[in-house]
Parts: sequence; structure tokens; C-alpha cells
Amino acid sequence: MPEGNESLNQPFWSFPPERSDVVVVGGGLIGTAICLHLAMKGIQVCLIESQRLASGASGRNDGQIILETVDYYPRMIELYGHETAHGILNFKREGQNELHDFLIETGVPEELAYHRSGSLTLAYNDAEKEKITDAVEAMEKDGFHSQIVNANEIEELIGSRAFDYGKLDPLDAVVNPAELTKTFAKQAAAHGARIVEGLPVTGIGPGVVEFDGGSIGCEIALVATNAYVSNLLPQFKKWVFPTRGQVLATEPSEHRYAPMGCITNFGYDYWHWAPDGRLILGGRRFVDEHREVGTDEFINPKIQSALDDLIKEIYPNLDLKIATRWSGIMGFSGDGLPIVGPISGDPTMWSAVAFTGYGLGLSWSIGKAVAEALDGQDTARTRFLTKLHPNRFA
Repeated sequence: MPEGNESLNQPFWSFPPERSDVVVVGGGLIGTAICLHLAMKGIQVCLIESQRLASGASGRNDGQIILETVDYYPRMIELYGHETAHGILNFKREGQNELHDFLIETGVPEELAYHRSGSLTLAYNDAEKEKITDAVEAMEKDGFHSQIVNANEIEELIGSRAFDYGKLDPLDAVVNPAELTKTFAKQAAAHGARIVEGLPVTGIGPGVVEFDGGSIGCEIALVATNAYVSNLLPQFKKWVFPTRGQVLATEPSEHRYAPMGCITNFGYDYWHWAPDGRLILGGRRFVDEHREVGTDEFINPKIQSALDDLIKEIYPNLDLKIATRWSGIMGFSGDGLPIVGPISGDPTMWSAVAFTGYGLGLSWSIGKAVAEALDGQDTARTRFLTKLHPNRFA
């Protein structure tokens, strides 16, 4: 047998360089956003993805860029304190606005399916109606504008009479998340970043990232593999909990409604209409929640059947044909906040994981904040980043 690692089957051209200032492990929305912002600062960065870009949850969610989380704003204030809760929304809103400007400047191709039409949070019952009312009041007081909408306004926007109360956030958006991930990577490469796909990382340590057949030296190694972080950093197994989500998409139809994100049932159910009349819908995890854990990607028939019923509940008069079904694995943290920062106080090893289903809406802000921190800047973003530090679980 000739010399060489014949088991690797990796062409020379796709190997990473021998060294890079920063190595980002994970080619999802967070990893590519960090890579992009580092590259735009002129920092030498290499991103390594074990499969292909957006092959994980970044390419398997329903594509909503929304401000609020599953916990309504008053509940966020109760959980984290007013300063942190306000900081989260401000951090996200700044990112939404900057991402919008970036996409308009670089161009929005049709396949990106980016539409800033706002989002609707809809009351599933009287208890949620009360939560929405309180949230609108609290958010308005803190400078985050949203407005109450009634049954007629909801029907005019999304064609459903299933809801009689909700709130409209006019600055939220929807997007094809897989294409956004690829856009981040493409722009990062244009600024000098090295993007390597199809190369599983086998180990990480101070100053080095190892893969089958070699290694790459670095000043900083950053793990952005979200639900899969414990494969490289076992200590994260007790901090990050892989959680499965189920989604479906219908075939194109004649129906045309506003392409805006819709959320109901305290965040458990969500959907939006695509411009071609497809309905993209997910959720219902509570139907079989105990099985929706772990990193195995599989279609849960019980939940998918519940999603079919949800379509009939929201749109009883529409005859929509299902085109495809899928699942994706999210990384949840114990307190609902991401885990971003130096690991165990080591400034050469970072994590950016556990986005609890909201990585898309946070991607631009996290990417910029991490890049500023690694560049030694002291900004409002980097100061907020300290609230997400891994050491809070130590």
C-alpha cells in the first residue's frame, strides 16, 4: 500500500491550512456569522464543517428572525432581571437591523427568500392573550414597538380565523436559513476566510484543532456545533441538551398570504407562508416531548400527525398537500440563554452554543460580538456577551 492516510479520502485542495489565527468548528448560522465578522475585520480565520454548511439545525428550522423568545418579555424580566432581559432584546434588535442592511447592500437573491414583513404572536387561549397584552405594554415601555391585532387584521394578513387576538412586531422577518448560512460563508470567503466542508474534527485543545489525518494550529479555537458540542467538549453534556423539532412544508398552492413569521401556543407552534403558496409549519413537541431528545434525526409520526391536525385547525377550509417532512436537532441550555465565551477561563478556547431554538435571530449579533471580543474591543456588545459566559454553569 502506498504511504498516506488512505482512509481519509480527503483531496489535498480541501485541506485546511497548517495554521490560522482563529479556527471555528461548525458550519451553521452561528459559526459562519462569527467567521464572517472575523474576516471582515481582517482576522485570519478558518471554518471547518464535518458535513456541509447548514446540514444541522441551521438548515432545518422554519426560518423566522424574531425578537421575542418563547418566554414573553415580562417573564424574561422575572427570570433574568430587567437589565439582562432588556439587553437580550436590544442585542437581538440591533442585529436584526444590521442584518437587514447587510442583505440589502449585498443583494437579496430569490433563493434567500428574505422578507421583512413582521411577525405575529397569536393567542392560543385566554391565558396567552393575557401574556401578549402584558408583553406589548412592557416592550413598548422599554422602546420595542409592537401592536395588538384583532381577528379581522389577523385574517387579512395570514388568512386564518382561528385567532382573535395577537401582537404584530413589524421589524421581524423570515428567510431561507440554509441560504443565509451559505451567504455568510460566501461573504466570509470573499473577505479572505477559509471554508472547509466534509472534514470531521476529532479533537480540540489550546492552540490546536485535530482532524482525521492532521491538525491545524491556531491562537483561538471556537466550537460552534450547538447540540453536538459534547462530542468535542464532554463537560458540556450537563449544560447543553439536544432537543428535536419537527417541521413540514406543503406543496406550492394558489394561496397568497403575507410571508411573516407566526407563533402561538407559548412558542410551541410556528409557521409562515412562502411567496409560492407553501405553508412551512413546525412545533407540537409537547405531544411526545419525552422522545424529542437526543441527537438522532428522525421523523416522529405522532408529532407529524399532530402538525397535520394543526393545519386543519388553523386553515380548516384549505386543501394543502404535504410535500416533505423533516426534523432538526437544537441545543437547549438550562437557563434558556446561549453559552458563549472562553471555556473554563481559557482565552484560547471558546464556545458559541445552546441557542435554545433562537440561533437564527441571534446569529448576526453573536457573530459581531464574538469578533469584537476576539479583536480586543470593548463595546456594548462585548459587555453584554459576558452575561452568556460558560462559567455561569461552573
